[in-house]
Amino acid sequence: MKWMILTALIAPALAVAGERPPELWSWFKDLNKSKEACEIQSSYVLKSLSLENQKETEHGIYGNVKSNRVVVKCLSISPNKSKLMVAVAGNNRDSVEIIRNKIVHSID
Repeated sequence: MKWMILTALIAPALAVAGERPPELWSWFKDLNKSKEACEIQSSYVLKSLSLENQKETEHGIYGNVKSNRVVVKCLSISPNKSKLMVAVAGNNRDSVEIIRNKIVHSID
């Protein structure tokens, strides 16, 4: 189910793929903070990465870092616990990995 959601969220990045499919790197992380705190920190971290076209909806935070598509979603587990889901897609393996790792390590 989670993979279906992430795939649907990054579909625009997948549609632009040239001859080879884009890289898709994702990560899930349990946090000891509320969903709202997760969303606030995620938004701040993404802005610090110069995320372009940032959109925040009930389904997550979306945007682009250079030629990479980024999706971050926070889910409520309990009042003081949440789950962070990060997905980055793009044609350059190194840049996709770097962006994904920077986001995951910056949100705790």
